[in-house]
Amino acid sequence: MSKTLPARTCVGCGERDLQSQMSRFALGPDGVLVPGFGNGRGGYLHPRRGCIQAFLKTRSKFVRSLRAVVSQEIRARLIAQIETSAVLSS
Repeated sequence: MSKTLPARTCVGCGERDLQSQMSRFALGPDGVLVPGFGNGRGGYLHPRRGCIQAFLKTRSKFVRSLRAVVSQEIRARLIAQIETSAVLSS
């Protein structure tokens, strides 16, 4: 019996990939996005500059994976945290 590996969709580029290849973030109780696993709904993002920029620049404030509206300011804070804690690829 083969077991499939978990796949997730990147909120930046929209491509599906292995969960282990992506960074997770969650919506904290105060409405701020926090990297890593948190309580409740979360999203996944490739650690690539293109995906991060696409997530930051999207016009829609609604993030489907979170089922919430997320402002550009809150997205920018998450991106700053991710960029300081991870090695990004191009």
